[in-house]
Amino acid sequence: MTNHLLRAGAAKQHKERVDFIQNYLSTIFDQCLHAKRIASLANGALGVMTSASLAVSIIGQSLAQARGMLSKHAIKQV
Repeated sequence: MTNHLLRAGAAKQHKERVDFIQNYLSTIFDQCLHAKRIASLANGALGVMTSASLAVSIIGQSLAQARGMLSKHAIKQV
């Protein structure tokens, strides 16, 4: 039961972090970039913040870990 509560708390924190990044980038690039491009930038930023590395594959793997997805799909999004 404790693990379930920890995962729920981590998921909420993750959602808040993603929302913050997307909202921040939207305020900067809303008039210049398409929403999908902004989402891609947010994914890359989340991956960099999670990994502390600038290698694309590491960013993708960190994004996958942060979002709970397969790394091969996350690398494609970065």
